[in-house]
Amino acid sequence: MGGGDLENAPGTVAPKEKPSIPLGTHLGMEFVAAGLSAASVSPFISIIDKAIFSNASGREHLLPGLFSGFKTLVTSPVTFVRQPSFLIVFGTYHFTYTVANFTQTICDHNLRPWFYPKFIATSVANVSASLGKDIYFTKAFAKPGAPSRAVPLASYLLYTSRDTMTIYGSFNLPGMFSNYVQSQGLVKDPHSAETLAQLVTPLAVQFVSCPLHLTGMDLYNRPGVTVGHRLEFIRKEYLGTALARCARIFPAYGIGGVLNTHLRKVGRGYLDNAGETASSADLGGSSKYSNENFED
Repeated sequence: MGGGDLENAPGTVAPKEKPSIPLGTHLGMEFVAAGLSAASVSPFISIIDKAIFSNASGREHLLPGLFSGFKTLVTSPVTFVRQPSFLIVFGTYHFTYTVANFTQTICDHNLRPWFYPKFIATSVANVSASLGKDIYFTKAFAKPGAPSRAVPLASYLLYTSRDTMTIYGSFNLPGMFSNYVQSQGLVKDPHSAETLAQLVTPLAVQFVSCPLHLTGMDLYNRPGVTVGHRLEFIRKEYLGTALARCARIFPAYGIGGVLNTHLRKVGRGYLDNAGETASSADLGGSSKYSNENFED
């Protein structure tokens, strides 16, 4: 993609008009949209994350771990949503979506471009929340009997790099990719192009960032092994883990991102209509009051 795609990407140009919705009301709607989006995808993400970490440590193989998680979700949903693994994942994505929504909304109300502020704010929010989540998962789903120890600094750095790549591919690249496929005539309908981009770009990034994720986990689970053994572990687990991460990213930033965007548009449309109705009522009342005074 050329530089022109970035220049024309959504959010790189300041809006010409402020939203008509009061900022406080607008932020309340954004918070609700973020919460509903996070709640819709967190069960799947928590199941997949638990299975990935358990597989990397040797606690449980990937497929049995996935089956066990979905079985608990279906047969004991109340127990499932009380699990720390689910609650931590829900908090992580509610926080991430909220920061993304708030940043864009505040920029719109201040007539500022939101592309870079949204990327920076969302990256900081997601990386910080995800680090806490990943440290919990690393320790909670280590191999039974393994001694508890501090997660190495290198794992923090690898998880941070992985999440920054995911954020960029989920919140910023979709707009660029959408513009590109439209400019090339591959997809003509803007809504279809946006949806395609929101689904494709987060998944593509996982095949690049997966080795970082595997290395971060392996540094904790197998400290002191040779580089050759670590590379062999990455080679062995790469495809299964990359596909599993696609399966978790697809709901997190694909489905969740599409749903979040849809709920924001619906909510904004509802608030715009409510504001117009209230304004019309106020104008009607004012007009009647003015006419009565004029006639008197």
